[in-house]
Amino acid sequence: MMSKIKFLLFALLSGGLFALAWPAIGGIVYAIFFAFLPLLWMERQISMDDNRSALKVLLYAYLAFLLFNLLTTWWIYYASNWGSVMAIMCNAFFMTVVFWLFHLSKKHLGKKAGYASLIIYWLAFEYIHLNWELSWPWLNLGNVFADDVYMIQWYEYTGTLGGTLFVLVINLLLFQAITNFNVNRRKMLGAITAIFLSLLAATTIGGAKETNDTNEHLNVVIIQPNIDPYYDKFQGISESDQIDLMVRLAISQITEETDVVLLPETAFPQPFWDHELEFMYGTEEFRKIIDEYEDLRVITGILCSLLYTDESELSSTARKLPEFGWYDNYNAAMHIDQSKEIQLHRKSKLVLGAEKVPFLKHIPWMKKLSVNLGGTQSMYGVQEYPSVFFNQDNEEGLAPIICYESVYGEYVNQYAQEGAAVYAIITNDGWWDNTPGYKQHLAYARLRAIEGRRSVIRSANTGISAIINSEGQITASTDWWEESTLSAEVSMNTASTFYIDHGDYIGRTAVFLAPLLLLYAFVQRTKQQRKKLTKH
Repeated sequence: MMSKIKFLLFALLSGGLFALAWPAIGGIVYAIFFAFLPLLWMERQISMDDNRSALKVLLYAYLAFLLFNLLTTWWIYYASNWGSVMAIMCNAFFMTVVFWLFHLSKKHLGKKAGYASLIIYWLAFEYIHLNWELSWPWLNLGNVFADDVYMIQWYEYTGTLGGTLFVLVINLLLFQAITNFNVNRRKMLGAITAIFLSLLAATTIGGAKETNDTNEHLNVVIIQPNIDPYYDKFQGISESDQIDLMVRLAISQITEETDVVLLPETAFPQPFWDHELEFMYGTEEFRKIIDEYEDLRVITGILCSLLYTDESELSSTARKLPEFGWYDNYNAAMHIDQSKEIQLHRKSKLVLGAEKVPFLKHIPWMKKLSVNLGGTQSMYGVQEYPSVFFNQDNEEGLAPIICYESVYGEYVNQYAQEGAAVYAIITNDGWWDNTPGYKQHLAYARLRAIEGRRSVIRSANTGISAIINSEGQITASTDWWEESTLSAEVSMNTASTFYIDHGDYIGRTAVFLAPLLLLYAFVQRTKQQRKKLTKH
């Protein structure tokens, strides 16, 4: 009975340490270096004392990761009841499976290979979690440093998966130091030395960073209209009144030097056909301002629909019109300037449940199920590759990053590869109310700035709008839930970083090694079972 209580406390302690470290929850980032220790200790004790260890490890690990997910992402409830339950429970389950596979591998491969497998399996899981249909990388371990960017200037070489590797290695070295305290002082001292050198390297690389910013700059005006997404944006306040508000805010800040006005996600709230965007009220009103300032560019979030007349062109998300043709809905960003061409970017990374149904390409009938589950009119189409918005001279590329897209480092790299000199994030975080959600979302934008060494300009409907420099430092920001504007000069940069060029190479390596390690563990298990049978 005492051991059950002890293991239960270990699980709760581990989950609590993860949450304590997380941005906008506890914010004590160094707690992440201790978060795995209670779980590792529990796994070690169960492995030594119980032949039926696998099930126990599974249950206690699930409790720890469930608590971690619950304490850090409970705020999803404000946007979706069932979505929050599914996100928390499923993500905790995925993490648990990784830890369980580590336990099984350690059992059959020994301690050294076993603990190494935890690193490989976890990195492989996070890489897959960034790229598959059930993607939800919000709690990837490398995100934990988002509010402590002085430690991770080296993300320009590794991305967030480098941070995950860092967290896992420090946890395992600490565990080795603790378990060898009265057993092998040499190993203990070796582990402590390795921890010290790892932390020193992390901060030193950051301190030695040289900025890649050029002497070229953009003058930007960021609009935060603060329109309640639940009661006003899509029903309470007319679209014309909303646009008039944003026009007034923009005019109050625009000068002859202003290059860009950035409006938030779905700033123009009513959907229009792609071929009619020029005739939207918002387009017409902002074109009047552009006529007065010939170099001005406006980026805004919109909802739009694409009409298909040829069945062979249909996407997996296309729906049939009652009388003729098919259509796709998109959450999109629009760029307008003095030219007659309207540039569009249609959101590529969609929020699971709220904006997309998983595995739709492979299971088409899921489209019908989405309606029954209350899910999507919001089943949006996607654009496979991101678009970059350029000025009339095909220069000064801006990356229109819509909301959830900003969580994906390797995806954001594609904007830089296509010539983006500044990252422009548009979002509407008001769905989450005044919770840690919008704070975490802002913090993750700082990671993208470091990875690409790009300035970030961020327009959020209800806040927090911000200017972030290429070192991930927030140089200007608005308050939450207030009508506001920001004006600033930001640096442009088109130089590449190692991470832009190579992406999540750490994750791809882990994905290659993980099945080989699992296969090796299976072979060793088979050999061990045969030996037992031979003895009998």
